[in-house]
Amino acid sequence: MTLLNSRGIDQGPEEKTGDRLRPVPYLRVANVQRGYLDLGEMKEIEATEEEIEELRLLKGDLLFNEGGDRDKLGRGWVWQNELPECIHQNHVFRGRLLLPEIQPKFVSWYSNSFGQRYFLEQGKQTTNLASINLTKLGALPVPIPPADEQRRIVAEIEKQLSDLDAGVAALKRVQANLKSYRASVLKAACEGRLVPTEAELARAEGRDYEPADKLLERISRR
Repeated sequence: MTLLNSRGIDQGPEEKTGDRLRPVPYLRVANVQRGYLDLGEMKEIEATEEEIEELRLLKGDLLFNEGGDRDKLGRGWVWQNELPECIHQNHVFRGRLLLPEIQPKFVSWYSNSFGQRYFLEQGKQTTNLASINLTKLGALPVPIPPADEQRRIVAEIEKQLSDLDAGVAALKRVQANLKSYRASVLKAACEGRLVPTEAELARAEGRDYEPADKLLERISRR
């Protein structure tokens, strides 16, 4: 895979003197999920103009998590200019494809699925943390089909995922309707509307019917 790799900005407490700093949004490991970006909680970091220029994310950049927990190795997605300006921290690697015929989403889907075995085999494990370095990341073997085939594969994956999302949403609606239906059934049962009453059955069968209050009055006179 032909990548221009980059490690992000360090979050350490090191003071930067003599440089003009300004806040800029940056991606953390928590923002880079498998197959999507979670931008619900974005944080900012003080950075120099030189750092911002060097680490600024461009549309089509591939994002990979360095690690942490073992299942986070190589987890990532594609930057699509979701924010006007954004950089990334040092635990999130940026990969920039050098060949225009390679589709970023194709590479990301591959690395998030088949590539996971490679990351697990090549990752370094310490007592509590797992990590992968830029060299190993750049050596990820990705079979690249023709550009049209890449686009077809990406489109089919996104279609299947869209259908899955629609199915999950429909299931949630059914579950909500079931709760409402259950409450309605219980209410009807308590109000005597779930089955025909004795009076309704008597009228339907053309026979006499003695209401409960009349029955109690008759019994009390005995």
